[in-house]
Amino acid sequence: MASLPPAACCTRGFRHTGESVGKIVDFNGVEAYVTGDEANAKDKILYFFTDVIGHNFINAQLIADQYAEKGYYVIAPNLYGDDPVLLNPPEGFDLFNWISNHDIAVTQPYVDKTVEGVKAKYGQPKFAAAVGFCFGAKYAIRLLSTGIIQSASVFHPSLVEISELEAIKGSLLISAPDDDYIYTTELRHETEATLKELGKNGIKYRQVLYNSIGHGFAIRGDISQPMTKYAKERAFKDTVEWFQLTNDYFA
Repeated sequence: MASLPPAACCTRGFRHTGESVGKIVDFNGVEAYVTGDEANAKDKILYFFTDVIGHNFINAQLIADQYAEKGYYVIAPNLYGDDPVLLNPPEGFDLFNWISNHDIAVTQPYVDKTVEGVKAKYGQPKFAAAVGFCFGAKYAIRLLSTGIIQSASVFHPSLVEISELEAIKGSLLISAPDDDYIYTTELRHETEATLKELGKNGIKYRQVLYNSIGHGFAIRGDISQPMTKYAKERAFKDTVEWFQLTNDYFA
């Protein structure tokens, strides 16, 4: 496995302040947060796969809005039905039971219906990419194996299998802490070895590590801490630049 299943660190963090500008819609039968100019949808689509807190989490919406400001039409589907995890859930919450109720058989159909909805409404966009945070990283990487998107950027990934990584067909950016209980040093090195082999066949990749930050920094970190704030903002900028590089040269 390229990264371990989610643990308690995947549910804890800080709620950020701000007002989102997108809206909640029914997108091909899947509730989704959408943001950006829909006129851009045929040019630049971004699939936004959240962590276990879900698409209604203000932190996720604010980040999605940032990508929309860069010209993307952003779609953040509800991957968890009526069962997202509460931020900082009460003692006794059984995350492992929750994970067992949200396996690929349950979660993948939300992704598939979203992709089908994009194709039906907008055709094949000129450039399509995905971002995935923690639990959502798995589905960004899985989508990168289909040829539907040209690039993906994932942050502190969890639950990713090596076989899923081996199947990617586009460029991949990984942003992670250098000391992560989920994306451990050993698993990171295994991931790097796999990517190196993929690179021999033309797959472009980059991995960025940050120290002095925790798992979840890119979406629910404590941005009152300078290093966490820097890492969150840098990871966003890196993603925008990575997608542009892919669009210009690799797609």
